[in-house]
Amino acid sequence: MASGSAIGGATPPFSFFEWMIARRYLAATRTGAGVSLISIIAFAGIMLAVATLIIVMSVMQGFRAKLLDQLLGLNGHVFVQASEDMTDYPTLISALEDIPGVVQAAPLIQSPVYATTPLGEEAVMVRAMPRADLMNIGLLTGQEQIVDGSFEEFGAGKNGGNQIALGIRLAANLGLSPGAGVTLITGGGAETAFGRIPVRSKTFVVGAVFQVDNSQYDSSIILMPYEQAKLFFTAGQAGEQIEIRVTDADRVDQYLPAIQAAAGSHSLMDWRQVIGPYFSALQIERNVMRLILLLIVAVASLNIITGLVMLVKDKTGDIAVLRTMGATQSSIMRIFFLSGASIGVLGTIAGVVLGALFVINIDAIEGALSALFRQDLFNADIYFFSEIPAEMQLGEIATIAGFSLLMSFVSTLYPAWRAARLDPVEALRYE
Repeated sequence: MASGSAIGGATPPFSFFEWMIARRYLAATRTGAGVSLISIIAFAGIMLAVATLIIVMSVMQGFRAKLLDQLLGLNGHVFVQASEDMTDYPTLISALEDIPGVVQAAPLIQSPVYATTPLGEEAVMVRAMPRADLMNIGLLTGQEQIVDGSFEEFGAGKNGGNQIALGIRLAANLGLSPGAGVTLITGGGAETAFGRIPVRSKTFVVGAVFQVDNSQYDSSIILMPYEQAKLFFTAGQAGEQIEIRVTDADRVDQYLPAIQAAAGSHSLMDWRQVIGPYFSALQIERNVMRLILLLIVAVASLNIITGLVMLVKDKTGDIAVLRTMGATQSSIMRIFFLSGASIGVLGTIAGVVLGALFVINIDAIEGALSALFRQDLFNADIYFFSEIPAEMQLGEIATIAGFSLLMSFVSTLYPAWRAARLDPVEALRYE
């Protein structure tokens, strides 16, 4: 009875005694023949589920963040579209640049054209703006982005000269390099009182080849001096607008009232109307993927129930002995709770470490797998980027780990309760 008091009465909750028993129960079967196979399966399931969730969510977040940063860095944040002929560009641009938070306001011409050389033909998009404004876009004209040639002569000469710049993939497709010529052909223009505006063509000289690590830009964009574009494109063949960049694109709403006041009757369009639906779809996909993978974590955690139920059956005699020695039902319940929770905690920690290591080395792993299977597993033409973007977020990892631990703890409750409810007399009767 004295020893019973020592176990049942003097032992505080989650004491060393309970931890010791829980560890011994978790580590071996009744015969002591190694680690329980079910425990190993439960541990591996939780580890792989947590790691998979971290990897997938990091890649999706990295893809979204990098794509958004690139598109907002390459394109404007607000566009002023003329509702009538813009004859007051300098005055309007000056008024827009005086607005607090507006970093740059520049005239922009965009139009699709057909580029042709003796080695190939491509449908491309011409983007034209003044040299000074273009040189402020580091993602396009920065020294790290220029892979051949230079922008030194871009926009120089009468009417902006005839030099253009194009992406590295487009240059490769058309067999172009700095100094080579490429003929650009416009589409049919709008109908006028004198008939349809005719197709126009002109041969330009490649001055620079750039790479922005975005396959869409690298394979379909041509940069042209603004003055030359105004001559090359006639009325109705190109969209002329003012491109505005602000300090914080995520808070574009706070700039719109002042921009609209300065723009007057001209209409506005911000980046969310241009690429916002695409990113909304990405966010929905990300949320659905998170839900699906969290369910996988939940299913993996349920393996703990199987393991603990088998453990309770295996340790029926031991439970009866502990009860006769004075262990309370609460103590028995805590012992089996600790056994199951240990699997969840260790599996979660291992999953977080495995997932983080995978994300950190994801490009090396992708390269090794591509070489092994002799196939490009991350085709830049499909995924836009030459490398897999991955960005781990501490909040996301904490949410995943917290959910895994919660499911692990919940999964231990029923088997632990069953163990605590065992009648020691009935259990010892068949021993």
